[in-house]
Amino acid sequence: MRLSSSLYIVSLLTLTAIASSCKTNETVKPIKKNLTEAVYASGFLVAENEYNVFALSDGYIVEKPKKSGDLVTKGETILRIQSDAPSAKMDAAIAAAEIARQNTGNNSTILNELKLKMSNAAAKMSNDSINFVRFKNMFNAGAATKTQYDQTALAYESAGRDYLALKEQYAKAVDQTKMEFKNAQSNVAASGFDLSNYVIKSAMNGRLFELKKELGELVRRTDIVAVVGDAEKKLIQLNVDQSDISKIKVGQTVIVKMDISANKTYNAQISKIYPAMNKNDQSFLVEAEFADSTRFDFIHASVEANIIIEEKQNVLVIPKSALRGENEVEVKQLTGNKKVTIKKGLENLEYVEVLEGVSETDEIIIPKK
Repeated sequence: MRLSSSLYIVSLLTLTAIASSCKTNETVKPIKKNLTEAVYASGFLVAENEYNVFALSDGYIVEKPKKSGDLVTKGETILRIQSDAPSAKMDAAIAAAEIARQNTGNNSTILNELKLKMSNAAAKMSNDSINFVRFKNMFNAGAATKTQYDQTALAYESAGRDYLALKEQYAKAVDQTKMEFKNAQSNVAASGFDLSNYVIKSAMNGRLFELKKELGELVRRTDIVAVVGDAEKKLIQLNVDQSDISKIKVGQTVIVKMDISANKTYNAQISKIYPAMNKNDQSFLVEAEFADSTRFDFIHASVEANIIIEEKQNVLVIPKSALRGENEVEVKQLTGNKKVTIKKGLENLEYVEVLEGVSETDEIIIPKK
């Protein structure tokens, strides 16, 4: 029994020592090191001036002169949509414009008929004028009656009115034929515009990164049929959380990593900050340009980035795990641990700079998780 009691006491002491050691808190001392504060953002690689090409008319793809990856020039056809009805409308508009043009020229049937009528009216007016003068002289000489004189005067006045009326009618016909020709030209232009909607062209010199439609496939107005952008220059589009956007400035360095290039990193610089927030994910769009002449032949690859906000050399830091709450730490002392409020400076995911509150000699207790 004595031996058993002794063993029990020793075992109990051992367990107590082990339990006491398990309760010992981990501690850390502030150290000096270089510290970099960065904002994390994710996004995609895009081509400069990249844009979606939309279909402007309904129809079937009947021609596909380019394929994904091809270089394109401004105005070059990417796709052609079936356009039988618009083509017929265009032909009719051209024919109508030609007739309208002829009606304004020297061989115009309408104008020539009016010219002939004017010529006949002018001849009649001239003849009636001679008769009027002759009978006026005869009437004054007593060789003609008043009735004869009045009849020649009335005929002369009537011929004059007829001539002026035809002259006015001719002027209106000239204006009318000109207006009809102008309207016909407008119809040709409108028909040409409608027809052009069936030919999808590139709006820039660049690369056709993606062609989404095949021959014979039906497209609807406003369908995205292709993606075009700069053939060489690529940009990085990043989504920055609204809580961090105030820290972002044009010109800041960006460390970029892409899954397609394993662990390789690239340097870039912030080039543009878009002012409108995306309400869906509460983020702001930020663009960055590569700092060197790095070339990529692809787009829309996923990107992870650290935007460098500030860098400091040889500053006093503690691990973030040592913080209790926002800015408090527990310092180990012989007379009992003491909670101390610190003044924070620069910080990143691992460390926080201490401006006031603790020194390199202080031993800080790491809170147990």
